[in-house]
Amino acid sequence: MKKFVTFAIAGIISIGSFGSVMAAAPAAPTVTVPLPTMSFETADGWSVEGPAAQSEVVTNAGVVDGTQALKVTATTRQTDWSILTKLNVNPAAGTIWSVPEGQVVAASVTNPSDQGLQIRWNISDNVGNTRMAFFLVPANSTREIMYTAETFGEPGVANGSWKTDGYGQKGIDETAIKAMSFYVAEPELEKVMPGVASPVYIIDNITLKPAPVAAPAQ
Repeated sequence: MKKFVTFAIAGIISIGSFGSVMAAAPAAPTVTVPLPTMSFETADGWSVEGPAAQSEVVTNAGVVDGTQALKVTATTRQTDWSILTKLNVNPAAGTIWSVPEGQVVAASVTNPSDQGLQIRWNISDNVGNTRMAFFLVPANSTREIMYTAETFGEPGVANGSWKTDGYGQKGIDETAIKAMSFYVAEPELEKVMPGVASPVYIIDNITLKPAPVAAPAQ
């Protein structure tokens, strides 16, 4: 009887030890892949959030790649930065995106209104840095906007350029992109897009492109 009890206790200890080992097993490694093209041909990889957000896939405006683009509207401008209308474009779980050397990330944005639009584009890396870039899209026009080497900046180093187009906050590691989002500066009612009560834009073809060739010095 004593032998049976001893064996039973040993078995319980062994099972407990096995459970501990299993619980401590390392997580699957993160996979790094080149940033893919997002042209809104499917419903995968993107989402729109915000209490005043409206979105629809369109085929008759703003289409640059494929047959569809995404129209995003903030029906009213919020006064709280934490509840903006945002388009989120994120890698699949367990994946991060990389921008290969010599390339940039571009997106085509259409402004269908009669007033200028400032679109903001945030990109975050996997160590907590987030860069904010902003671009002016003239009324009734389509513009290709880009994150270049200058826009990405130096990872972890905050700097800014505050012109018609510009950027701010910490630079990011473009080989380890964890998330990106697009939005307009809703709370800055008097400073950015004054008089625009319901901003709308159409976006398509978020993609990698060869970096622009710098013009030779004169």
